[in-house]
Amino acid sequence: MLFMREFLTENEHSCGNIRAKNKYRIPLKAVTILLILSGFISLVSAYQESDLQWAPGVSNTLHLNDVITYNGYTVKAVGFPEPVESNRYSETPSEPVNPFVGLNVSKNGSFANNTPLGIGESYITPDGELRVMVTGLPSENSTEWLFESYNPWAVVELDPRGKPELDVSIDTDKGEYSSADDTEIIAYVTVRNSGMADAVNVDLNIDAPFSEKKGSLKYHYDRIKKEESVTEEIAFIMPVTTEDKTYSLSANVSAYDVKNLPYPANSSKQLSVVVDPKWSMSLQKTTLEKIYLKDSAMISLDLKNNGKVDIKNVSIDDSLPTSFKLVGNASLHWVADIPAGGEWNYHYLVAPLEPNAEGVVFPVATAEFKVNRESYGIRSNQPKMVVYGPLVTLNKSTDVSAINPGEAVTVTVTAKNTGSTPTRVFIRDQLPGKTTLVSGITAYEDFLEASKEVNFSYTLKIDSDIPIELPPATAQYYELGTTGRKINTSSQKLEIMIKSSTEANVNVTPIKIQPSIESKNNFTDPNAVNGSDEGTHEPVANVSGTNVSGTNVSGAKRFGIFDFISKIIRVIMKIQ
Repeated sequence: MLFMREFLTENEHSCGNIRAKNKYRIPLKAVTILLILSGFISLVSAYQESDLQWAPGVSNTLHLNDVITYNGYTVKAVGFPEPVESNRYSETPSEPVNPFVGLNVSKNGSFANNTPLGIGESYITPDGELRVMVTGLPSENSTEWLFESYNPWAVVELDPRGKPELDVSIDTDKGEYSSADDTEIIAYVTVRNSGMADAVNVDLNIDAPFSEKKGSLKYHYDRIKKEESVTEEIAFIMPVTTEDKTYSLSANVSAYDVKNLPYPANSSKQLSVVVDPKWSMSLQKTTLEKIYLKDSAMISLDLKNNGKVDIKNVSIDDSLPTSFKLVGNASLHWVADIPAGGEWNYHYLVAPLEPNAEGVVFPVATAEFKVNRESYGIRSNQPKMVVYGPLVTLNKSTDVSAINPGEAVTVTVTAKNTGSTPTRVFIRDQLPGKTTLVSGITAYEDFLEASKEVNFSYTLKIDSDIPIELPPATAQYYELGTTGRKINTSSQKLEIMIKSSTEANVNVTPIKIQPSIESKNNFTDPNAVNGSDEGTHEPVANVSGTNVSGTNVSGAKRFGIFDFISKIIRVIMKIQ
């Protein structure tokens, strides 16, 4: 067709020898080199296509010569496969068509490329700022390719390059501090990437008029992924002052994308240090920095009234991480009256439920109160506790999921210690009914190190014509080595399906039994009928070692007439 020839000719003039879909696509690398040499893009923005991330853009269905635009880019449908004849007996192409669309891509009126794309294929512009993707085309047997109903289309999607978007925030444990009573200022600096691409080579610099007690003023991150955040906790030494002062904390972030373009962010926080505040309350939460899984830990809360007025009906609340439990029936809600210069404290025990070598951050405790009918609230710090201990998981598997009745199956039980300390583990598996142990073991005991796994197997014969359920394997292990309580764990249960047995079809020819007649030769002649002596008789051949020739009447009488007839029937069936 004319439009297809024009598309190929246009590509031939601009991109070289273009004749078919798999021949006329210019490699992106070659186009990029030409554009670099022409100054269209700079060398410093060279990147790998695999590093690019994409944000949602626009999509539309294009027919021939239709266009779609986005952010200065224009994409035009300039070619489809030529129409074909239909099948003589159906409304389908006589031969399947390889669907694709030829697209002309330009930016601000300047030609970028002609490219053919099949469904699911994409083209990235040389500047890396746009991805052109074909998400829909008529199928290879669609009527859109026929001469009599030719109307091809393509669903084209234009996606802009995803970019990082950083913001930084500063929070403190208080808004107002007392130079006489407070000893430190706790700041929490959070860097969040809310953009559509990862930020790389990220630097966080904190500017503070105080000396740091814990933490640092400079942090570096190789990468902060999109929709992720990082938080740093810094403790500063309380400044000594003889007058009320306002101080400023600031945080500055520098980050880059894959094209080495900068993305800065900054924030600041004002806080007050007073010499004689109307009220001054501080809430401190302390505990151990590390324990073992077998241990319990004391949590201490200390609430101090550093002001000069009594504060009544102070509501204090605390909570636990999900990986800890409260020891005892203590409540984590209290109400207290705290006089000026006084304090309130409370201690309670917690026990870990699972190990965590990275450390568990405890939630803040809070205190709410009123001074001169105005409501105030403070929160505590967040202590972090490392819990060392084992964590054993069991998995049970079989080599087959279905067998014939009477066949065997191999069962494997695997125990893995994903915790941080070794432990002695006792593993037991039990056999269900209608099964027999053929080989192997069903119990195991060993010292299982951290990050290690052990397994054992056994073979089981199953004599059942209905599915068999294999119960979970169970294990016990110590909280630490060979000490502490024993922890129970179990695997999943399994079901072995039983295949239907094929019943043999046995064809038995009916046998007519003649009355027993004593012949002249003194043996039963089956050819003798109605008392006649006529007829011939040949001795019966020896079948399977059973000789029935010459069987006489006395023998039949000795074994009984019914035994004799049964024997004859069995011989005949063997012959057949």
